[in-house]
Amino acid sequence: MPDNAQAIAAWEHTLDQLELDLHNSQPTEVWVPPTDLPPMPPEVVDRVRRILDQQSELLLQLESDRRKVRRHLQYLDANAAKGMSSGPLFIDTQS
Repeated sequence: MPDNAQAIAAWEHTLDQLELDLHNSQPTEVWVPPTDLPPMPPEVVDRVRRILDQQSELLLQLESDRRKVRRHLQYLDANAAKGMSSGPLFIDTQS
């Protein structure tokens, strides 16, 4: 079993990666939880809570953004059904 310093280092490394992924606008891979982490030392509990809070906030923002996009797409679909998808129309005011 690793000593406390090794456990903290292992958790800090994993949390560093989680924070990078959280702040990266285009994650490159699906996160797979590590299977070899020791039990969570008390020294990292506050950081884990902060990361969980940030992830929850991001999920709420993503859900809000998804709903906005859905409304926009519904608007576009409704206008397309009315023939608005043919592009801009120009009116000759000189005739």
